[in-house]
Amino acid sequence: MTIRTFWTIFLKIFGLYLIWQTLTILPGFFSTLIFMNTQGDKASLFTTFAAIIFITCFFITILRYCIIKTDWIIEKLQLEKGFAEEKLEINIHRSSLLSIVIIVLGGLMLADGLPLLVYYGFQYIQHNNTYTKFMDNRSTPWLVTNFLKIVIGYFMVSDSRLIVNFIERKRRKIITTPESDAEGKDEHELD
Repeated sequence: MTIRTFWTIFLKIFGLYLIWQTLTILPGFFSTLIFMNTQGDKASLFTTFAAIIFITCFFITILRYCIIKTDWIIEKLQLEKGFAEEKLEINIHRSSLLSIVIIVLGGLMLADGLPLLVYYGFQYIQHNNTYTKFMDNRSTPWLVTNFLKIVIGYFMVSDSRLIVNFIERKRRKIITTPESDAEGKDEHELD
């Protein structure tokens, strides 16, 4: 693996991490818009909407450069310079590396989601009264999101081998499909 390949992989993983973090922001986005819309304050609604559009454009720009134009970032930040060797030797099987990555990401999801679930659980209890429905409570979207984050993180940590096997099966299907299509065309050409 070359230094350029390492930085390309690192930047793409960073871009995927940003996508994950953006998806965790969405419940707050929707609950803020709903709350501002029910308050009837149009100036606050416009300011909030403009800020959300600015933040969304900022994330899209970062994602574009981290996932699509990684070579540009590597050249501008001069990430290849300062390494004594051109190649990095990593002697680990692809499925083992994938399993480690899945366990680490699942652990991050657990570590990120558990304290927030407790915090929004307390917020839910504080805002809950006998007349408030589950859907009307402001903490409900955050509570559900963090609960799902914990469930997915636990699944990734406990069943990482199942996820790795699924990814490997999909990879093998993609690799074998073009060959079988080419063989199928040869058989039809002979008829």
